[in-house]
Amino acid sequence: MAFYARLAVGLLMSVTLMSCAPRGAVTIVDQAQTNAFLAPIFMTTSRAPVANPFDFGPKRSANISMARYDISVPPTHQKGKIGWPRGTADLATDMVTVGVSNYKNRADFITAANKFAVNGEDAVVFVHGYNNTFAEGLYRFAQVARDVEILGPKFHYSWPSAGDARGYVYDRDSVLFARDGLEQLLTDVAKTDAPGMFIVAHSIGAALTIETLRQMSISNNGVLHKKLRGVAMISPDIDVDVFVQNLKRIKPRPDPMLIFVSKKDYALRISNLLTGSNSRLGLTDNLTALKGSGVDIIDVSAFDDGDGFLNHSVAITSPTVLNILKNRSVMEQILDPKTAANKGTNIIGRTVQTINDITQIILNPKAIQ
Repeated sequence: MAFYARLAVGLLMSVTLMSCAPRGAVTIVDQAQTNAFLAPIFMTTSRAPVANPFDFGPKRSANISMARYDISVPPTHQKGKIGWPRGTADLATDMVTVGVSNYKNRADFITAANKFAVNGEDAVVFVHGYNNTFAEGLYRFAQVARDVEILGPKFHYSWPSAGDARGYVYDRDSVLFARDGLEQLLTDVAKTDAPGMFIVAHSIGAALTIETLRQMSISNNGVLHKKLRGVAMISPDIDVDVFVQNLKRIKPRPDPMLIFVSKKDYALRISNLLTGSNSRLGLTDNLTALKGSGVDIIDVSAFDDGDGFLNHSVAITSPTVLNILKNRSVMEQILDPKTAANKGTNIIGRTVQTINDITQIILNPKAIQ
């Protein structure tokens, strides 16, 4: 057995054993911490509700639920981490929900979202990844919103992940099930007063996003033409060939389309083993295979301060990377197409090369800090 296959098997066994550990859950507290960061997140889900009226489980539902969750991020928040309550929730140290508003129809959902519009700021839509409970996806977005300082309205699509490391096949099937729900959310966001929208998708959530954008393009949904500003895919768990083929049907293509990759992403190595493939997009350094796609690859392999031993969410849990994403002027320099041709140069801690219409940006944490 090859080295990476043995490694993947070992990691898969470790993750399976860890799957029995307690998972994050929505904690409701009926008061707000005055000096906390409050993240109002408008949520659409194709998960079935559970006994707790504010929570949703792993089962699929043909009925789409819509709500707003006001997430309080405490002043003691550590960048890149979710501060789950340990025992009785403490507003001073824990990330909790301080309010939930349910919406019975899409018109009310859109009207409520417009109250949180910020002049000139695009809406951000977050799509969680594999092995996420409802609370984990929701609170992860609140953490990112706090760490990157997202000012515009925030939307989250919670698709029915099993929330279990052993549920990989279930999650892949759920991606296909969940496309219509994500299309509904993107269509509703396009009808709000936000000037545009930017999608951030993690892991298999990136596969769901690409499938949905392809579906919307084929059906001539006007969202892509009117409001979509760009897409960022964090450790995308999608086959490279499938991605390239789907991208051909997405018109106009999102620009920018950012792909955050890491050669140290062991979760994607497990995915390679489970799918019998060796071409997950979040691992790729084969620019030839992406020829003509016009994507920007941001390589964060050099960062080792992210949360989790599998390195599957470095771009949204590494304090160093989050500081880069928060700095708009730095991001503008990183993505400036005028500098992309400076092959081999190192400017503000990055190396840039352009091959086959693909810009590869290798970030260097030592130069950035």
